Amino acid sequence: MEFDRNKFKALLHYVVWKAGDRHGFGTTELYKVLWLSDARAYMLTKQPITGEIYIREKYGPLPRHALGIISELERDNAIRVWNDRCDHKPVWRFKSLISPDKLLLDDKQRDIVDYWLQHIALDRTAESISEESHDLAWKLAKLGEELPYYALFAARVRDPHGKELEWAKSRATDLGLP
Repeated sequence: MEFDRNKFKALLHYVVWKAGDRHGFGTTELYKVLWLSDARAYMLTKQPITGEIYIREKYGPLPRHALGIISELERDNAIRVWNDRCDHKPVWRFKSLISPDKLLLDDKQRDIVDYWLQHIALDRTAESISEESHDLAWKLAKLGEELPYYALFAARVRDPHGKELEWAKSRATDLGLP
């Protein structure tokens, strides 16, 4: 899927509208919701919501177009952005000033986003959700490298056991492999 700029803008605005004014919700949490929403949609439907390109950065996946879209939403007076402090750390904060265009997201996509909003904005901190966004794909990528959606399936790979292991050993023997 190619990057859908309008859908990404709608998604980002929707996330800010739903959670931007919550205590402790800043850029890190925003980017994690965007990544995990796109990633989960890809895992479930073979299509991300927006087709955004995410880059491996120190604190998690960084959406390539986020800064430009945030600036555009701010210029359009759709959101307000300011620098604040949370738990003695600087954090960029967000507040939606108007309702987002929810029509660009279908019900299934909104359900996916709402799950991650609940999971990240209400139930957990950025640090505690890092285990979700800092998955095997993120760990294998170099700093600044693109995170392809299909790499998410790498975390599902595991060693065979029981009957699977027996079958694999038998098949290897049949093929003359050591």
